Amino acid sequence: MGVDSSRLRWPEWIVGAGGILLLASMLLLPWYGLTYSSPPPGPRYFVSTSVDGWNGLNHAHWLLLITILLAFALVYFQASRRAPAIPVALSVLTPILGSVTVLWLIYRVLISPPGGDRKTGAIIGLLSACTIVYGGYWSTRRDGIATGDGPSEIPTATL
Repeated sequence: MGVDSSRLRWPEWIVGAGGILLLASMLLLPWYGLTYSSPPPGPRYFVSTSVDGWNGLNHAHWLLLITILLAFALVYFQASRRAPAIPVALSVLTPILGSVTVLWLIYRVLISPPGGDRKTGAIIGLLSACTIVYGGYWSTRRDGIATGDGPSEIPTATL
């Protein structure tokens, strides 16, 4: 049971690209800008810094991580399984969990960003989560057995 990339359809490629982009933006790009001030006795000093998605989203980073792992699992199982049972289950779960992630990111990125200043990583993370939902939806719509994995001609007996 090896991995065969010919079993991947375009929705799984989109889900995989969205998962990689979400992981990269969550760990490597700044999501929020924060300003810290010194305590009251003495002069006030302000320090501006930025945080990535892993450190900026205290508890939601686990939701993003599970969404990324589910996206990678969909791509892996679609490429490694001949029968569609596990890939179909994952392609049904991916847009559901991805939609929850998109709704949470809409709240944390567009409506109420922590610190009040959003950076490019947050927008890229939101768009990549939308990409996972889009690819997962179309993966569900195109489920079936690949032509190379389907049954061959069934022998029949003639009288």
